[in-house]
Amino acid sequence: MKSKPVRISVCAMPFLLFLISCTATTFQAGRDIMSGRNYLLIGNPEAALPNFQSIAQSDPNYINCAVRFCVGIWTYLGRTYHELGNNQQALESLKRGKGLHGSDRFNQIYLGLVMAKMGQTREGTAELDAGLKVLGTWLSGFAGRGTTGRYWDPGGSLRKAIAETRDLLRAGSINWDRVNRDVHRLALNFEQEVRDVRTQKQDSRMRRF
Repeated sequence: MKSKPVRISVCAMPFLLFLISCTATTFQAGRDIMSGRNYLLIGNPEAALPNFQSIAQSDPNYINCAVRFCVGIWTYLGRTYHELGNNQQALESLKRGKGLHGSDRFNQIYLGLVMAKMGQTREGTAELDAGLKVLGTWLSGFAGRGTTGRYWDPGGSLRKAIAETRDLLRAGSINWDRVNRDVHRLALNFEQEVRDVRTQKQDSRMRRF
């Protein structure tokens, strides 16, 4: 029995082309976000920047989520500008991403850090501390629980680092150089944790077959 050819109406063509375009854009954004994150992990923000800029231009609402960890494109862009020493552009990017995605828990952290670096010490400290508190509460809420949570922060090192950075913010004289290093290290550790959790989940699935 011969199969009948699939006919696509003229009216449906624009919608089909739109879907193809969206799929291609999403695929490219996925490649760019992976490249940008990899460059940040090896300490090369200069190489990471064009990848994040490309996504911000093509899809300003983009958010990357992996194993429960989500970061919006404006947070990645702001973080990268900050690492490059361009705090004004970092501030503009982070402010644009503020409140855009409720699951993006690093936006508030970097926004507070950049504000403090630019002289808004009181407001920046409050913003940074609030962001760290939210991040710690989020992590404590699922680490060790469920299919994904059991792989997250098994030794509690991420939660300990968050607590230690919050302690620094309560000191009479804040060591901002150390706070800056700690925040960047925390962000890198979370990125690495995503990789580790993915690997462990994949290994667990393979062992079941």
